[in-house]
Amino acid sequence: MKITIQGQDYTHALDAAHPLTIERTLNAPTVCQLWLSLPSDGSLASPTRNQSLVVCGDDGTYYFTGYIVITPVPEYAGMGVEGPRYRLAVQALSDELLLDQLTLAPGKGATGQTAGALLDGLVTRTGSTSITTTALTLNEIVSSFAPEPGAPWSKSAGQVANQARAAYRALHGALALSSMESTVHTLNETSGTLTLNNLVLNGNKKRALANDITVCGEHEPVAYVTEYFLGDGVTTEFFLGADPYFPPSSKAIIIHELFNETVIDTRVWGNTGGPGYFTLGAGGLAMQGGNGIDGQTLLNWLDPVELGGTLLLEAVGVTLAAGSTGILAGFFTGLDTLAGCTAGFQVMSQQSTVTVQPMVQGTATGTAYTINTANQYTLRVRVHCPENQRELNIYRTAGDSGSVAYGGQWKLAPAQLLFEIQEFVNGVAGMPVTLFDGAIASLPGACTVIAASSINLQGTMRALNLTNLGSGWVVSTPTGGTSYTRRVGAATQASECHLVRTGRLVFYAGFAPPSGEQIAVSYRSVGRAVGRAVNTTSQQALSQAGLPDVAAWMGTVTSPAARSSADCRNAALAMAQAAASVSAAWSGTYKTTNLSLAADVWPGDALQLVAPSANMNVQVVVRTVKLNYAASVPDVVQYVISFANDWAEDLAIKTSATVPTDTWLPAMVNPTYVSNLNALTVTSMSGGTVTIDTGTTAPAGGGFEIRKRDFCFVAGEDPDLVMRASTQTMTFTRTSASDRYYVRMYDGSTPPNYSEFSAALFFNLPL
Repeated sequence: MKITIQGQDYTHALDAAHPLTIERTLNAPTVCQLWLSLPSDGSLASPTRNQSLVVCGDDGTYYFTGYIVITPVPEYAGMGVEGPRYRLAVQALSDELLLDQLTLAPGKGATGQTAGALLDGLVTRTGSTSITTTALTLNEIVSSFAPEPGAPWSKSAGQVANQARAAYRALHGALALSSMESTVHTLNETSGTLTLNNLVLNGNKKRALANDITVCGEHEPVAYVTEYFLGDGVTTEFFLGADPYFPPSSKAIIIHELFNETVIDTRVWGNTGGPGYFTLGAGGLAMQGGNGIDGQTLLNWLDPVELGGTLLLEAVGVTLAAGSTGILAGFFTGLDTLAGCTAGFQVMSQQSTVTVQPMVQGTATGTAYTINTANQYTLRVRVHCPENQRELNIYRTAGDSGSVAYGGQWKLAPAQLLFEIQEFVNGVAGMPVTLFDGAIASLPGACTVIAASSINLQGTMRALNLTNLGSGWVVSTPTGGTSYTRRVGAATQASECHLVRTGRLVFYAGFAPPSGEQIAVSYRSVGRAVGRAVNTTSQQALSQAGLPDVAAWMGTVTSPAARSSADCRNAALAMAQAAASVSAAWSGTYKTTNLSLAADVWPGDALQLVAPSANMNVQVVVRTVKLNYAASVPDVVQYVISFANDWAEDLAIKTSATVPTDTWLPAMVNPTYVSNLNALTVTSMSGGTVTIDTGTTAPAGGGFEIRKRDFCFVAGEDPDLVMRASTQTMTFTRTSASDRYYVRMYDGSTPPNYSEFSAALFFNLPL
């Protein structure tokens, strides 16, 4: 064994009073501890903090590479000829210490990236170039990842790896990431590599077999509500029929960039193109041309953003000089060129005139606004999508048949768009001017946010903000007039109104709806996510053995976050596979030496334990490895390996026994749903008659059902049923000034399957 500190050989200084120990933990830094007795002639200097430490076997195996974390502590060893003697206690952490010592640039997470790309992005967020990331090629998708605020790099990296059911490793200046159990160490009683006396198996009474799993999650958006009010010219506050869905407050601000540093922060921004095109100065972001080619000079936010709910992207303090051409404040999907711009502001120049015009799905749309090059502008685009979660989380585990994964599906959804520009003359704000107010049939699930895509942009930008406003959208229709979208958000965002979590729509001073104006508020109501799955194979096997066939488990999944009932059902399906597995709850320890192993063992590897005398042939996941070494020739390294499978100890799915008090139980088992009517619209209202367009055609043998109460959709007739029809357009008659109607689609099954959530119409209008 060779021990090197800062490139110098300290092998012969290893103190025999204590063994060298290396403790490896799954998806966490490795700890190395050793003691040194330095020669009295001073030929070896006393190690100091932050010096590199390498422990390498005689066969070239790197057991540890890292850095000393604290100045070595002297420990009195006794009296020598030359006086008191001391041994030095050296403690080191593996290579990710270089990343943990740096502050991660803040971020709200990313949607739909691979585990390898996320880990690489976390390294980028530290600004460090000391660790190689070329081996981060694992393509397992992590649907939604949000780092904990203030967490060190290693904790966030462990979170990513766990969600992907993978193991990361920092060794010899490089990061690696591989799927769990990709390396299998076979220990066989017959061949002598498995010593049964060194094997200890444990049981966990709190994690017994389970084949009926109920998973609780977060609060989720449920009904797609459109609620109607009538203005009187005075009232500014309207009480909603349900509380609107909002994401947690911590997720409201996605991007808040003031461009007030000395240089562009490449930990969060990607800056492509030639040098000098984007710089920071007294006016914020300075845009100083481009190479003239569309899509090659970009300033983009590095994390992909989920396009769900109501989002507001605003570019503040924009100035543009003559000759400017490019895109400002854009959502891009796929291509970085104009064709990939889902929504943004196109800047065009003709002779001495500069115009700004909305860009929608790669096409210039709406009004072109002429810019005064002496003034500042704020550009805002509001995007409203009825689906708040665009990609379901992925839940991974392992059962008797191997690794399984559920989830990852994308949700299709339409969107409403509102573009505006606000001019500032000598710091005085004018009224915002709407440039486009319309809809698109299909909104991408995730995008790249681009502050500027310069063909030849000349000007400045003071700030760029991206805010999640919840699930609300407000449309007004004046008496005899044309419908228009109200600006939703904070007063500082030049908004007209905002929704309150406690179920109110509030208009700011000066924007009260005039008498006779009809207000339509679209939002999602709030429910508790819950899902359930049953392993019928396990239940049948228990029943045939004459045992009770149902073994239930109920609790909450905390990671990956169960944001919806669909997430909960997928988590329950995965857990039902693991919890009913024969080897699911296996855990224990095994002691051996490197002489019995074909290769070094790391957390995330698998042990294949084969013992015919015990009728045992099982694969288990390594969680921790402790190595002990005392000087020997050849190297003899003692291993203490702790292992546990997915149900014995949480791995890719983190759980809690907590059941929220507002959970609606019992949950249905593996229900089948048809599509939600997230594109339903009211096409006309005349007196007490309402006509709706469901936005889709009915399934074969099915149709649409309207009821007066939610969550009571069944076949047959009863007082809650308003009507059924198989046509996309339906007309019904209201009965009171405060009607509530719920609409779902159903198929031709017997009994029929319905949409999971209703499209709800709430009326606060006189008949």
